[in-house]
Amino acid sequence: MSAAGRKFLTSINWPVINSVLAKHTEITGSLGSFRKGYEEAERQLTQLKEADRPVDFEHYRRVLKNTEIVDKLEKIAKAQKIVKVDLADQLKTISAFEAKAVAAAELYVKETEANLADLSETVKNIEQARPITQLTVDDVVKAKPEVVQRTEEMVKQGKFTVDGYDEKFPSLALL
Repeated sequence: MSAAGRKFLTSINWPVINSVLAKHTEITGSLGSFRKGYEEAERQLTQLKEADRPVDFEHYRRVLKNTEIVDKLEKIAKAQKIVKVDLADQLKTISAFEAKAVAAAELYVKETEANLADLSETVKNIEQARPITQLTVDDVVKAKPEVVQRTEEMVKQGKFTVDGYDEKFPSLALL
């Protein structure tokens, strides 16, 4: 990874991101696994850079009685060659993950903006609403015209009580 990429990843404020996206566990889980993978790769890179120490086969020839083993190991070690790894597949995977994370974040932003718009409209309606003590029957009929139809149907059927009313509001006549 380039120096600019490392600087960018180290400058990310992970706790803030996790707190903002707390309700979206899929996104935070993906970001967390990406962060852990990056940190593990950084750690392994640092270890590999520090681990480049040649083996002193002469020392082992002097210490061990069986020098044939040391000769075989030296031959194997000299035969080892550094293999360059094609990282195109890993970069494609990272790009796909990044695209998925960006799409999920954009969807989250859209959902949040829609929720905020709904909430601000609700707050506006609450602030503009009249107290219930100032409502009239005409106001209720204007807001819910189906109340008149339901009442008319109940009167036609000879029904003068509302189902469940006595259970919810018990009669205080006996007191």
